[in-house]
Amino acid sequence: MGNFALLGVLGAAFAFGIGSALLPVLLNAEAYVVALGALVDTRLDLVFAILALSIGTLVGKVFVFELARKGSSKIRSVDRKPSRNAFFAKVRQFSDWLLSLLDRRYEGALTVLVSSSFGIPPLAVVTVMAGASNQPRWLFLLMVFIGRTAQFLAIAFLVHKAT
Repeated sequence: MGNFALLGVLGAAFAFGIGSALLPVLLNAEAYVVALGALVDTRLDLVFAILALSIGTLVGKVFVFELARKGSSKIRSVDRKPSRNAFFAKVRQFSDWLLSLLDRRYEGALTVLVSSSFGIPPLAVVTVMAGASNQPRWLFLLMVFIGRTAQFLAIAFLVHKAT
């Protein structure tokens, strides 16, 4: 792959990261990581593309985080449907416990890290709640970067057998 083609892939990954942070239901970053394997030639190029995707995700998440921080007085609770079975009830209970940590300045970093790594609770929800809470911006962004990069690398190495 030539340098210009690689720059195009890196730019597209960065842009997709921003888009997936803003519209996670429409633009799935995990699926994009799977597709990246077809776009790059080497494992190193794949790692660089994943880093570009992660940085783009950070840009989008900081935008949502700041919107929530500025409009935190307008955020309200919503009623949720009951869990379908015992497993989902336990997942919800764990998710609710993690979300309760967001009220604590530094313990909430665990919530952000777990959410950005495993998707429980959903990172879109955590981003809004972290912005509305006491979470330090730098710590939120660091945990999102570590979690998303680790998740993307794990997916890439599993799917593309990159070792």
